[in-house]
Amino acid sequence: MRYFHDLVIETLNNDDLMIGGDGIVVEIDESKFCKGKDTDGIWVVGGVERTEKRKCFFVVVDRRDAETIRSIVSKHIKPGSIVATDCWRGYQNLEDFDIIHEKINRSISFVNMNGTHTNTIEGTWQGLKIRIQPRHRGTESIEKYLLEFIWRRKHENDLWQGLLDALRTIKYK
Repeated sequence: MRYFHDLVIETLNNDDLMIGGDGIVVEIDESKFCKGKDTDGIWVVGGVERTEKRKCFFVVVDRRDAETIRSIVSKHIKPGSIVATDCWRGYQNLEDFDIIHEKINRSISFVNMNGTHTNTIEGTWQGLKIRIQPRHRGTESIEKYLLEFIWRRKHENDLWQGLLDALRTIKYK
């Protein structure tokens, strides 16, 4: 599996990890990945487009503060996007990045009056946690599993062809 991860991860490019664009809704959230019943865990900030492709990104973080979130938004979300988040303070002042920032207070409702929600990213977290077994949620391997998820989503209509294309990119030394 290590070789498979290395192979497919090498085929991802910056465009695969940059999501959104003019009028595209991008949901952002953070989630904790733990090994078993362990209270310690790894925090991941992620985003997913509300499009047919459901392009996504995931970043393992040490801190979930506003500075970290702003850095992630500038690196992974295209200008012109409509970004939906919950009301957590780390998501303040995202409008500085030429995006529209819509918020949902999940303690009141899961969808607000104008249709803002973060249900797509919440479902994505659930799918990731089903796919990534607890024993693989350590700092040494989780990033590869997150990138594999992005690769699988990119090639979900034809995983076999995606793998063949990845094999064509191998360069022998």
